[in-house]
Amino acid sequence: MNVNGKARWTCRTHVSKVAVNDALEIAPLSNLPVIKDLVTDMSDFFDKWSRARGQFSGSRSRHDDFARVSPESAQRKAADAGIECIGCGVCYSSCDVVTWRPDYLGPAALNRAWTLVNDERDTQTLERLRAVAGDAGCHSCHTQATCTERCPKHLSPTAGIAGLKRMTMKAAREGDL
Repeated sequence: MNVNGKARWTCRTHVSKVAVNDALEIAPLSNLPVIKDLVTDMSDFFDKWSRARGQFSGSRSRHDDFARVSPESAQRKAADAGIECIGCGVCYSSCDVVTWRPDYLGPAALNRAWTLVNDERDTQTLERLRAVAGDAGCHSCHTQATCTERCPKHLSPTAGIAGLKRMTMKAAREGDL
C-alpha cells in the first residue's frame, strides 16, 4: 500500500517509523487499477512478467540429474542479486515511467528477466532479450532508481535493468535482435 505517499510493504512497516504527527494516510498502490478500497488489480503487473518472458525454461527433465551451478560464477552472482523478488508491486507502484507509460514492462518484470538471462540453465535468453528490448522494455527506464529505493527486499531492479540494456545492445550489435 501507499503509506504517507510512499509505496511500502505494509506487513513489515512499523507505524512508529512512518507516522507523521501521529497520523497515517493509507492508499492503494499507484499504477494499478483499484478494485475496492485498498485492493488493487495486479493482473497487468503479472501479465508484464509474462510479456518479459519471466518464466524459467530449462532443457532438463525431472528424470535428469540436477544442474550444478557454481555459486562463485559471475552469472550466478548477478542472478542471485535479484532473485529474492516477492512480486509485491512496491517497485512498480513507485516507478514514474510506469505512471507515464502504462505499457512499460516495469522494474519487477525486468528484474525477473535479468535473473533469468543470468541463469545458465535457462534456454530462452535470446527470446527474453528480444522481449525486453522493445519500445516498452528496458530502454524506457530513466534510471531514477525509485524502484531500488523502495524495494522492501533491498534489491536493485535499476542495476538489473542496466544489465539488460547492456545485453540487448550487445545482442543487437551481433545481429541477434
